[in-house]
Amino acid sequence: MRFFNSTQKNMNLDDVAKNIMEFIAANPESKYRLAVGTDSQVKGKFTCFATGIHIHRVGAGAWCCIKKKVEDKRYKNLKEKIAYETVITYEIVCLLNEKITDALCETALKYKNFDFKMEAHIDVGVNGETRKLIREMVGYFEGMGVDAKIKPDSFVASCYANRYSKNVS
Repeated sequence: MRFFNSTQKNMNLDDVAKNIMEFIAANPESKYRLAVGTDSQVKGKFTCFATGIHIHRVGAGAWCCIKKKVEDKRYKNLKEKIAYETVITYEIVCLLNEKITDALCETALKYKNFDFKMEAHIDVGVNGETRKLIREMVGYFEGMGVDAKIKPDSFVASCYANRYSKNVS
């Protein structure tokens, strides 16, 4: 898994976790929202999946990165495509959660005003064909205590990742 942003290239998930924790350590008594979301675009016989990770220090900036995966498959079925986007998001949320939970707990014990929430941003909404998939896709995250956001609140999937999913290269 390789992630990148405008200043950093070729990051693995350990690097991403380190950057997130460094971002939090710079101001540990703030409110943070960590969101992961995936979008995809079908181009010819390929489908490009882009997954964004976005850590927001509420009211005071953010750090984010993206991972792209191009599959040699044309996803024609909307449910299959949205389900795969959701599974990718779920996997990244689980892996990231594993890597940062201990450090987050230590930070929470040290700083009484520390506030952190993890969110999964799913590219479905109440308008259009994806409305039929909301309950099922949100269900992936309910049991793990992660807030699932849908459009228009799922900006990591519907805006940030969307920008990168449009280019197959």
